[in-house]
Amino acid sequence: MLWGASAAVPSPWLYVVWAVLIVAEMALLLSARGRGIPGRLDTGHLVERVGLFVIIVLGESVIALVTSADHAWTLRAGFVGVLGFVLLAALWWSYFDFGAASAELMFAAAQDREAYLLARDVGGFLHFFVTAAVLGMAGGLATAVEEADHAHLPSGAVWALAGGLALYHAAHACIALRYKRPPSSVAVWAVPGIGIPLLVILGSGHLAPWVVVLLLAAEAIVHLLYARKMLRRRVAAAAAPTP
Repeated sequence: MLWGASAAVPSPWLYVVWAVLIVAEMALLLSARGRGIPGRLDTGHLVERVGLFVIIVLGESVIALVTSADHAWTLRAGFVGVLGFVLLAALWWSYFDFGAASAELMFAAAQDREAYLLARDVGGFLHFFVTAAVLGMAGGLATAVEEADHAHLPSGAVWALAGGLALYHAAHACIALRYKRPPSSVAVWAVPGIGIPLLVILGSGHLAPWVVVLLLAAEAIVHLLYARKMLRRRVAAAAAPTP
């Protein structure tokens, strides 16, 4: 009801009201403790629903990318569009190969109340930042395609794109820490995952749009390759015979 009533608020106060409502919803979510739940949550179904929502957000990001290319079709715009698709594909691959699989394993291993708290923190609270980051990147990529022939990107687009990738990795780092992963193992991928996009922001005034997207896509690919390497090591360690 409050969201509907906010439509009557004039700009720019409308955005202030929306921000307040988002904070209120998060606070309400985090205040839940899981007491009085009659049975165990169907965590497998929850992971599937959250994953489908992420697919929708990524799909909308691809649509925004294609639409922006239709508005400004040049060779550089096409190149930036391809790089943007590679970036989104790398995020999709790493999310569903590792993020969703880890969530399902952690939820399944948790006791009833802990499973609820994990679902609240990971599936509800932290995934807000995951999807917000992807949406920010989508807006930044769309502008990068449209501004592909310019000397550099507008600062807002750079913050949306590179800042979105930094936020994406930061959210996943918080998720990993919530799973009680060792901070040192999380820092190995989280520090470069957050730091490289921030460095891109600092140097964006001297970088062409295609260079910005190329650097971010390269970071996402390296992140994916590292995750796959770690997975192979864990599988090999689990399969190794114990002395």
